[in-house]
Amino acid sequence: MRRLGTIWTIAILASILCMPGCGKSHGPLVGGNNNAQISLTIHDSPPAGITVLSLQVTIKSALLQPGNVSISLPETAELTQLQSDTTILSSLQIPSGTYTSLVLDIENPSMTFINNTGGPITPQPGQTCAINAVCQIFPTVPNGNIVPFSTAPVFPLVLAPNEEAGLELDFNLADLVQGDFSLNYFTTGALSLTQLASVQGAAEIRRARHVLGAVNSVQANFFSLTTPTAVKLGVTTDGNTKFSFPATCLAGNFSCVKVGQVVEADISLEGNGTLLAKEVDFEADVNVEEISGLVVVLGAGSPPTNFQMLARQASPAASVVVGSLLTITIGSPTTFTVDNHSFVLPAGLTFTGAAGLLVGQEVLADVTIKQVPNPSTTTSSIALRRSQVTALVSTAPTVGGSSFVLNPLPSLFQTALPVNILSLQAETTAQTSFENLTPDAIAGVTLGENVSVGGFLFNTQPAPGTFTIAVDAVRGQPIPGP
Repeated sequence: MRRLGTIWTIAILASILCMPGCGKSHGPLVGGNNNAQISLTIHDSPPAGITVLSLQVTIKSALLQPGNVSISLPETAELTQLQSDTTILSSLQIPSGTYTSLVLDIENPSMTFINNTGGPITPQPGQTCAINAVCQIFPTVPNGNIVPFSTAPVFPLVLAPNEEAGLELDFNLADLVQGDFSLNYFTTGALSLTQLASVQGAAEIRRARHVLGAVNSVQANFFSLTTPTAVKLGVTTDGNTKFSFPATCLAGNFSCVKVGQVVEADISLEGNGTLLAKEVDFEADVNVEEISGLVVVLGAGSPPTNFQMLARQASPAASVVVGSLLTITIGSPTTFTVDNHSFVLPAGLTFTGAAGLLVGQEVLADVTIKQVPNPSTTTSSIALRRSQVTALVSTAPTVGGSSFVLNPLPSLFQTALPVNILSLQAETTAQTSFENLTPDAIAGVTLGENVSVGGFLFNTQPAPGTFTIAVDAVRGQPIPGP
C-alpha cells in the first residue's frame, strides 16, 4: 500500500541539520549508559495548481515532552527540493524514557513563485505581482507556528537505554499553502509525523542524497562540511565510499578531500548516529564561488548568452541571497558538464553548450561576482544538476519498457520561452530507485499515477514539445484534489 504521509516519501531535498560536529554528542552509543539514539528527517509533497519555486522555513526547535528534550537545532529547510528526496535534520543521543508528544516551532517562512494566473495578483497587502513575474513573499501564519504531535501510533514513544529510533516529518505543500498565500500547518495533511522502522547498530535508517557543502576540516577517514544553510556536519568514510574527483587528483580516494573544497555527498544515517558517506563528489576547488539554482528564464539569442536563475544554494564565499533572482552571463569560454557522478546516463543525452539550457533545469555555476562599475555575475562553468518534477503519468511504461511520460506539467514549463515544454519523457535505468508505488518498481508506474521524479533534464525532444529527463528516483504521491 502507498504511504501518503511519510516525510521522506513525499518530499524534496532541503538540507541536513545537526550531525557530528554541531556541539552535541552524536557518536555511536556506548553500552551501559541511560541514553537512546533519536534521528529526525524531513520530507515534502509539492502543491497542486500553484507554481511555488521556493519555500523556506526554519525549524526553530523540536522538543520531546515531557522534559523539553531537544532533538534538533535551528535549521532552515528548502522544502521544494524534497519532492523526490529526503534530508536529515538531526541525529543525537537523548535520555531514555517514555515521551508523550513532540512540539515543533516553525518560523520565518519565505516563498518565491511564478504568477501564471493570467493577470496581476495581490499576494499580500500592498504588493502586486505582475503576470508571469517571479515574486517573493513572506507568508503569514494566522493559525500559529507551534505545532504539537501527540497521537498514536508514534506516541507514546518508549525509548529504552541504547535503543535507536527515527522520526520523519512530511510537509505537504498542496495542503500547507492556502488560497490567500498564507500557511496553515493544521490543515489536514499539511504536516504529519511518522516513526521509521527500527534498525540496530551500523545499519541504515535513511539515505540523504546530493548534500552540498564546503569542507572545513579533514581527519583520518573523517571530514566536516558546512552546508549552504551554515550547518556543520561530521561525516565518516570507509573502504566502500566512492570518490569522484577530477584528473588533478589521480588517487581517487579520501586523500583528494581538502579543506575549502565544495563537495556533494550521498550520506547514510546509521542507526548508531553515524553519518557515513556512500559517495563524495568534487564540485569546486578552494575559494571558488558557486551558486546552485533553477533556470527560470533564458536570455535572448540562439544559443542564449545569459539566463535568469532562482538561487537555491550558494557556497560560503558567494555573496548571494538564497531565494533571489539572478541574471547569469555565460562567459567565454564556459565549460558545460553533467553532475551525474556515479549515475550512468542513458545513451545519447549530452549537455555540452548553451544550446542545451532549458527552463526548469537545475544547474550549478562557478561565478565571478562584481559590484563595480555595474553589478554583474559571470560564469565560467555550468554543471547540470538534478531537477525535481511532480506530475501525472499520461503514458505508462510498456511491458518490459523503461520510460513513461508526464503531462500536464507545472506552469513553469508550460509557459517557458522560447519553447513551451508540454510533457516530459522520463527515462529510467537499472540504477533508478522507486518508492511509495505498488510495486516499488517500474511496473508500479501506472496511467494516472501522480509521481515525483528526480533526474537530469535535457534539451532533447523525442517528440515535439516533449523533452527528456533521465531519472534516478521515482516516488509515488497522493493524487491532487480539486
